This record gives sequence, structure tokens and C-alpha cells, in this order.
Amino acid sequence: MNRGSADNGAGANDQLLIAEIRRRNRQVFEKIYKQYYKMLYMVAYKYMLNHESAEEIVHDIFIRIWDKAREIEIEISLKGYLVRSVANAALNKLKKDKLTEVKLEEYTRLETDARQQPADTEDTEEWYEKLDTALEGLPPQCRKVMMLSRFGKLKQQEIADQLGISVKTVKNHLTYGFNKIRLSMNID
Repeated sequence: MNRGSADNGAGANDQLLIAEIRRRNRQVFEKIYKQYYKMLYMVAYKYMLNHESAEEIVHDIFIRIWDKAREIEIEISLKGYLVRSVANAALNKLKKDKLTEVKLEEYTRLETDARQQPADTEDTEEWYEKLDTALEGLPPQCRKVMMLSRFGKLKQQEIADQLGISVKTVKNHLTYGFNKIRLSMNID
């Protein structure tokens, strides 16, 4: 068998698998999941350098494929599509995490600037009252995460462990909380 016909066979097999995914054939989907999971996890891990994040990315890709099974269009090999999807998802997550980190640094800087003002000024009192009001306006779980992060000085993993939630959920709460506080306090 020459190399060209081997490639055509793999392409035809991929097309059959993709057609079965579109039909939402659970057995075929599970077979693909089992076949590619370890390799995709390794791809995600190379980007994220974190076990939980790598697992989460791979699971999210498979969930997205299953949810959009009827609409899926794969013009390259199934393996190539999965690898590219995982790599793109990892890069997007890294970009989002970096943006969250920048926002956290900005908030910390604002908080530090406010603390460095003389404690007896009306502006400082007003600022803390606004901050307190903004924190009270957050959902309870989000407020806990914010308090543990900013005032308890806990790392995201420590907060996740203490509250029994994922690191991703902690990050989501922090992003949401900082955005709400920023809006509430008219901080650009």
C-alpha cells in the first residue's frame, strides 16, 4: 500500500467518524474520546503547565463537539482538528488569565494607592464606604472569594480548596467581582 492510499483511507475513516458524531452516536464519540484524550491532554498541558487547566480544556473541547455535533464541519483530519482546537483553547485561556491578572494588579494598585492617603481625609473614608457598598452588592459566594483574595491574601488555589470550588470558578468570581466593583466605584 503506498503512502497516498494510506492517507486517503485515514481521511475516509475520519469522515465516517465525523458523520457518526453528527448523528450523535454516543459509542463513536466515546471511542474518539478514549482514543485522543491522553494526547490532547499532553498538548494542553504543554501550554498550561497545570493539570486541572489541561483537563478542563480537553473536556471543554469534547463537550463543545458533542453540543454542536450536528453542525460540526471538519475539513482536516479529525486528529488535526482536535489538536488545533485544544491549542486554540489553551491560548485563549492563557490570554484571558493574563487579562485577569492585569485587572487584579490594577485593583491592587488602586487599593494600595487609597491606603497610602492620609487616614483622616474625607476622600479616603468615602472611598472605603464605596468599596464596602460595592462588596455588599456582590453575590455571597463572589464576596467570599473577593474577601479571601484581597483581604485574606489567599492564592486562587487556596481559595478553591477552602470553598470546595474549582480554580476556574475562583477566577470567574474575581473577574466578575472586580468588574462590578470598578463599575460601582466609577473606576476606569
